[in-house]
Amino acid sequence: MFILGSPFFYLTVLIAGLFIFLLRKKRSVAFKVVFVNIIIVLSLISIFDSLAIMIFVKADEFRIPDSFYHHGLKPMVDGKTNWKSDKYSEYKIYTNSLGLIDSSARIVPLKKKGKRVLFMGDSFTEGVGYPWAKTMAGILSEKFVEQGTELLNGGVISYSPKLHYLKTKFLIEKGLELDELYVFIDISDIIDEVVYDYFIPKELSNTEKFLEPFINLFTKNSFIYRNYRLRYILDQNNPYHDYSEYWGGIKEFYKLKPMWTFSPKAYRLYGEKGVELAVKHADQLYKLCKEHNIKMHITVWPWEIHVKNKNGYKQLELWKEFCEKRDIDFMELFTLFDSIPMDKVDEYFIPLDIHWSEKGNRFVAEHLWKLINHNGGKDESSKKN
Repeated sequence: MFILGSPFFYLTVLIAGLFIFLLRKKRSVAFKVVFVNIIIVLSLISIFDSLAIMIFVKADEFRIPDSFYHHGLKPMVDGKTNWKSDKYSEYKIYTNSLGLIDSSARIVPLKKKGKRVLFMGDSFTEGVGYPWAKTMAGILSEKFVEQGTELLNGGVISYSPKLHYLKTKFLIEKGLELDELYVFIDISDIIDEVVYDYFIPKELSNTEKFLEPFINLFTKNSFIYRNYRLRYILDQNNPYHDYSEYWGGIKEFYKLKPMWTFSPKAYRLYGEKGVELAVKHADQLYKLCKEHNIKMHITVWPWEIHVKNKNGYKQLELWKEFCEKRDIDFMELFTLFDSIPMDKVDEYFIPLDIHWSEKGNRFVAEHLWKLINHNGGKDESSKKN
């Protein structure tokens, strides 16, 4: 959508139309020179605006904002994406009619025919970097199908308990029938809970609904409008956005994500508040499931840094206690990753990345399948910790 996604293109068209209209009445050379130069400048800005976002911003068109659950995925997507900027990591991506990652762009009926389970999680659950069949959710989906169970994957990058709750609530209120909910809670969810604390779900007015397609169009395709909206509109509403000086900028923000589990300073900075918010929203999700007779499971796992340094157990202890108090099935993967020989750990994660590699996705999926089929999903190994 080159140039057409820049608001300056439409301003150029408007000025050009006005120029043609006025040209009938004013024929002076000065008038023509001024207008022609304005049109040329706006045209150049339109080209720069469109090229800049293609060069400097990696924005997938299928990733969209949402007024009720903050952000999600566009329904019925059939395309390609890159997790990194290199061609090697390009992979095929599909979403279904509910805007959930799937094996194809298919229509999902709200009424279930057999048993149906929903996965909620962040980028690990979405399966970034790999096509459906090579992701944890995709591998488990094939196994569920053999048992007559449909798996829906609601995982989206940067989700946390607040968004798990809001998205699940949205789907249930939409009429989606579910039997079980598997919630994958990442270590980074604690800092994300602080980031999303400002967000209040709302119903859009008719004016906002009319303007939303244009806002989304310009946000995705205009470098100037995107940066203006982020800095002077969205970021003004959120003092804890990821570029905020509160974190020390975007680079420090990403460094801080796993540190609440082992750094007292990081825990004071955001960990204490993040844990409180995460527990609050996970409890809301638990009550929502209980109200609709949906069986809930929670899964946690360590990052590579935690596997190597043996220091991410605060995450394990937090959610183990949460589940025990509410009799929620708890499946922990810390014991699984601790079983990997130290010189082999790198093989289970994408190089220079926190996410599971293809081998890591299969490793997790195979282990979870054993837990899911043992004692109704309850993780007996967690009792040993």
